[in-house]
Amino acid sequence: MNTEHSQEAAIIARTRIGIIGGGQLGLMISEAARKLGFASVVVLDPTPACPASVVAKQIVGSLKDPVALKQLADRADILTYEIEHINTQALQDLQAEGVKIYPSPELLAIIQNKFEQKEFLARHGIAVAPYRSVSSRNDIEQAAREWGYPLVLKAKKDAYDGRGNARVNGPEDIESARTKLGDRELYVEKCIDLDKELGIMIARNERGESASFPVVEMIHERDICLTVLAPAQIPDEVQAEARKMASESIDRLEGIGIFGVEMFLDKQGKLWLNEIAPRPHNSGHYTIEACQTSQFEQHLRAITNLSLTPTTMLYPAAVMENILGERNGPADVQWSRDYDHEHVFPHIYGKRETKIDRKMGHITVVGEDLDRVYKQAKEARATLSI
Repeated sequence: MNTEHSQEAAIIARTRIGIIGGGQLGLMISEAARKLGFASVVVLDPTPACPASVVAKQIVGSLKDPVALKQLADRADILTYEIEHINTQALQDLQAEGVKIYPSPELLAIIQNKFEQKEFLARHGIAVAPYRSVSSRNDIEQAAREWGYPLVLKAKKDAYDGRGNARVNGPEDIESARTKLGDRELYVEKCIDLDKELGIMIARNERGESASFPVVEMIHERDICLTVLAPAQIPDEVQAEARKMASESIDRLEGIGIFGVEMFLDKQGKLWLNEIAPRPHNSGHYTIEACQTSQFEQHLRAITNLSLTPTTMLYPAAVMENILGERNGPADVQWSRDYDHEHVFPHIYGKRETKIDRKMGHITVVGEDLDRVYKQAKEARATLSI
C-alpha cells in the first residue's frame, strides 16, 4: 500500500459519517461507507426501521428538529444529507459551532429555493430557460404574451418529482395550475423545445478537485425519472459542453460532495441547465455496477476531502429502470421468473409500504449494446411486482 493509500485508509478508519435522511439514498450511501470501512454510519430519519437502518444506526426523529440534528452531529465527524427539504437554519447553527456539513448549508439554502437557484445560475452566466417570479394570473398572462404557450408554473420551494410543477398549455389552464400548487410562492418558466433530458453526476472535494461521470439520458413519466440510459446518445461536443456547464456551476457554488445536474437539450442542439440536486441522484444509480467508482463512494470521498477516483464505465452500455409503486398497501416483492444474474442487478429499498409512484427500488442492466440493454431492462422490470 503506498503512502497516499495508507493515509486515506487511516482517515476513513477514524471518520464517523452522519446522514440526514435514511431513505434509499441514505441506504446506498451507508452501504458504500461500510464497504469503504468508515468508522461508523448514523442516519436521522422519522420512520422507524427506515431503509438505511439495515446497515447504519438510526436516530428516529424529524429532519427539521434542531435537537435531533444536534444528536446526529454529536455522533458524527461529518454530516451530509440525502434530501433537500431539511432545516437549513439548524444546520447553519451547527456549522457555526464547528460541525462539518457538506454540501454546505449556504449552498443548500440556494438549491432549496428553485427560483433562487435559477437566479444564482443566471447571474453566473449559466444558460437557464427564461423564467420570472409571478404572484397573479396577470403575471402569468404577461409571460405568455412574451414567450407564448406552453409554460410551466413552478413552486419555488418543496418541489420534487413534479409535485411542484403544473403545465399551462393555454389560458384555460392557469387557474387549475394555480389551484394545484396552492398558496405557495411561484414562478413561471418558458417550455424548452425539448429533444432530450440529460443528467450528469459531478463530484468536487474541498481541494477543488472535481470528477464527472458520463452524461446520461433521462426518460420521465409523470415528471418522475423512470429510465436512465448510459451513456447518452449525443455528439461528443454536446457531452463536452454538458461536462463544462456542470463543472462551472458546481465551482461557482463552491460545492463539496456529489451533485446531480439536470439539463435540457433542445431541438436546435442548445443545452439549458434545469436544476441541481446537492446529493446522490436517480440519474447516477447505474454507477454502482456500471462504473469504476459509484456515485455514493465518490460522494463520501468528496465530503472527506479524499482523492476522487476514476468514473470510467466498465461496460459499453447501462440502463437503470426505476421501480415505482403501482398500488397502495403493504410491500410484497414477487418475481414471476428468474433473471440474468450476470447482467441484471435489482436493488429493493426495503420500504414496508408501497404507494402509487413511490420509489420502491431500481434495476440496473449492463451489456454491450444500449438498445439491447434497454429492452432487457424493460423485460426484467415487467417480471417484478411489489
